[in-house]
Amino acid sequence: MTLTDLSLGETGIIQKIEADTALSNRLRELGLLDGMAVRMVKMAPFKGPVEIKVRHSYLSIRWNDAQSILLKS
Repeated sequence: MTLTDLSLGETGIIQKIEADTALSNRLRELGLLDGMAVRMVKMAPFKGPVEIKVRHSYLSIRWNDAQSILLKS
């Protein structure tokens, strides 16, 4: 299950990030760490950006980047 599989308002726990080193490091700098809870806030149509809440921050990331974030099922 990836981050893009979450419905609006649904929460998931990050299992791991499967991306190249640069993207993986950037997402970790934004606070997307293994074991963190993330909540889907908004999804733009046509595979546009997704807005998520991590801790007390709201982040918007690209659809393709969100697909590289695997969640525990």
